Amino acid sequence: MTAPAVLVYTDKIGSRLRYTFDLVFRTLLGMPYQLSSDRAKAEAHEGPLLVYTADPLAIEVGLRIKAVDLLFEKGLREQRLAPAYLDDLPVLFRTHQRYDLPFDPFAAIFYLVSRYEEYLPHLRDGHDRFDPAGNLLVELGLLETPLVDRYALLIAVLLRRRWPELPMPDRRYRFMPTIDVDQLYAYREKGFLRTLYGFGKAVQERRWDLVQERREVLAGRQIDPFDTFEYLLEQHKKSGGDAVYFFLMGDYGGFDNAHSPFRESFRELVKSTADHFKVALHPSYRSNSQPNLIDRERKLLEDILNRPVVWTRQHYLKVRLPGTYQQLSKRDFEADFSMAYAGYPGFRSGTATPHFFYDLDYEAPTALMVYPTCVMDTTLQQYLKLSPEQAKQRIDHLIAEVKAVEGTFVSLWHNSSLHNSGPWQGWREVYEHLLEQASPDV
Repeated sequence: MTAPAVLVYTDKIGSRLRYTFDLVFRTLLGMPYQLSSDRAKAEAHEGPLLVYTADPLAIEVGLRIKAVDLLFEKGLREQRLAPAYLDDLPVLFRTHQRYDLPFDPFAAIFYLVSRYEEYLPHLRDGHDRFDPAGNLLVELGLLETPLVDRYALLIAVLLRRRWPELPMPDRRYRFMPTIDVDQLYAYREKGFLRTLYGFGKAVQERRWDLVQERREVLAGRQIDPFDTFEYLLEQHKKSGGDAVYFFLMGDYGGFDNAHSPFRESFRELVKSTADHFKVALHPSYRSNSQPNLIDRERKLLEDILNRPVVWTRQHYLKVRLPGTYQQLSKRDFEADFSMAYAGYPGFRSGTATPHFFYDLDYEAPTALMVYPTCVMDTTLQQYLKLSPEQAKQRIDHLIAEVKAVEGTFVSLWHNSSLHNSGPWQGWREVYEHLLEQASPDV
């Protein structure tokens, strides 16, 4: 028997509204639905009906939600949002208690997922990134709550309460551990000048332990501390997650410290990794301001893999909206994993579900899938300065939030943070804990 479709009656069907309802019903809930602006059709409808208009009480039947202006507008304007609570659920775009919901969940979902606030005037940090201090969810202490997913599930609950024949939301928890490979090695294969500079810097800082370690590695008596790839292979095979490795292919300089992709060892590592896991592009720091570099770096990786490369994560999480995503869309990339903040764990776009990028410049959805990244190693260790035990607790909280909404948990680690020595002592145990707890079977 075919599941009934929810009829959504609304005043006017535009790009924002269609995108948002597709996101809620198709992506977040997996429930059939259809849009209509035909009032007579809505009033005669005998099945599940959601009325989303400026005056929903004018229709005497259906689940009635008052629509604020956001999904019917074009362009941008400052949104004055005064949050409130519906039981324990923080809500945005409040309306009135006389409606079936006292807020507009669809406007809230669009506002968060489209990153509307990142198009408005805002502060930028030292890496020319959106300063998360200006993020509404950070300001409200809600960044670690996948509000978008919770709003969608609330809509499903209200609909099924009236029409039990509607299918349950079609959601399944998924775990994707991802690895950024900024540098293959700490000491090996860096060339004479970089090696000499490394020795000189360690001596100047009186880090005799690093001088000795570099000597031992270069003499072949010790494994390079960043060479954790065998360890990662073993751990990811055990965890059952869909691991993805992002390789930095940019030229050396500034914040780009990659090894030369022309070295045979580099090429062999990329190919051997691709034998087991998805390999994707880590566009260089400079590519954000020089987008043509993306083409060169992509081709280098494709030549090694002998296959198309269609996934990315920006180095240093440098996402400037809409330009960064416009450049990726223009080049037919299919997915990006940069939707995160370096200094905070959580859900930058308010959701733990991959979603298509909506371009507010052009008022149109794109084919670029955005994978929200929930937690990063350097966020926990360097920015928040957590101990390994504290990091485990924070990770457990985030995993629980994602599993509660059957979302996708994406973690970001680096091969260079798993050598289990120096400031990273004890962090292998943290990563193993993450892999175990985030497993779909736990």
